[in-house]
Parts: sequence; C-alpha cells; structure tokens
Amino acid sequence: MNIKLTHSVALLLCTSMALPAMASPRLIGNADVKATKTSYSLFYAAPGKVLLTTATIQNQLKQKLTAIGLSTTPCLIAADLNANNIVCGNGAIRLGADFFSFNSITNIAKPNLPFTAADKDSGLDSVSLEFGVNGRAPVLGQPNEAVRMIKIRFNQRIAQFGLVVDPFIVSDSPDLTEGRVSDGLQFIVNGQATAVRDFTQEIRGNIPFVGVEDPHGFTEVTVISTGGGSIIGDQFTIVPLTNF
Repeated sequence: MNIKLTHSVALLLCTSMALPAMASPRLIGNADVKATKTSYSLFYAAPGKVLLTTATIQNQLKQKLTAIGLSTTPCLIAADLNANNIVCGNGAIRLGADFFSFNSITNIAKPNLPFTAADKDSGLDSVSLEFGVNGRAPVLGQPNEAVRMIKIRFNQRIAQFGLVVDPFIVSDSPDLTEGRVSDGLQFIVNGQATAVRDFTQEIRGNIPFVGVEDPHGFTEVTVISTGGGSIIGDQFTIVPLTNF
C-alpha cells in the first residue's frame, strides 16, 4: 500500500511538473522579434485587371518585396474595402470577423515596388497594398472611431505576435498630435492582459511596431484599442513557438 501510494504521489508530482507554467505575456517591440518571424501584408488584386493566377501573383509580389529589402509575405484578400475574415498563410493568421480591409491612405508608407513593362501587360502593377482596420470604413474612407477590440487566431502555437500600427488618421493639420484614433494597444493572451502600449506621446508619422510575447505559446490573442479609437495595421508578424 505504501509503495503504491508513494508511486502515485511521485507520478502526480512528475505530471504536475510537466504541465505548462503560468502564462506570462509581455509587450514587445520590433527589436524583440526573433529572426524566425513571418510577416504578412495585405494585397488586393482586382480579378478583371490582373491576368495571373493567385499563386503567380503571390510569388511575383514576394520577389518584388524581397528585391527592395522587405521580408514580407503577400496575403491576398477578397476586396480592397471592408472585406473581413481575412486569412493569411493558409490559416497561419486568421484576422476574424471584426478586422476589415482598408483602402484609404494612412501614414504607413507603401513600398515602391519595381514593376516592369511585363507587369503592366499582366496587370500586376495594379495590385494594391491594403491595410487592416478594426472599424468598418464609412463613405468618407476613414475607419470609425468606436471603442473596438479584435480577436486573432493561429493554426499553431505562437510565441510572438505583433503588427505595425498607425495611431493617427491622415491630416493636413500643422498640429502633429491631431487626428489620433487610438491612445494605445493592449493584448490579452492566455487569459492575462499586458500593459498598454501608450500612443499618447507619439506624433503623427511615427509608426510603431507593437507586439506581445509569451514563451508558453498561445493560439489566439485579443487586441484592444484604448481611448475609443480604431486600430490601423500592417505587417502582421508571427513567430511560432517551435521557432522561438
């Protein structure tokens, strides 16, 4: 009896030690992201203009992005405005029903891709870089400013996730603090919230990368925009736990 009980206790202790430790998410910046990252940017190719297959469009866009020094993978989306349930990388990132495509200008610079005469013939040069926004864009072409959050899911355990964020709408005001749509970002991972990444000290034109890391891994993250504003994002970046 005592031997059996001892073995049972030992087994219980070993099992509990093998369980994952408590979640410990933290805010991260661009310098914290591992080199094993994959980043996705949203592109829209109008079916009547681009005479190429989806695979060819993605491959040629990837080559052009690489040529100008950007390690970004194209993610083709269904529409240039208000498309949702965006999926990138065969499910690597699923942006969900509350994150929409956004075709208006932002302060995030668009890359100048090296299109050729052949690209003009195929229509590839008409492919547009889009952004993601958590408020459906109204007729005026800017996302609304209601308090919003989004839930993003992944098809494997992720150790790091982040995105480039534009806290401001485009404005011609000389006041570089005018037009802020988000006061900050906060992440919830494994039931725990990070600190808030404060945007109130940013000026228009500063485009921060904001992310979350949890070495225990996660398969979904909730992103909260504080201060009653929308999230305008690009370059959605993941590092799988297996590559962390």
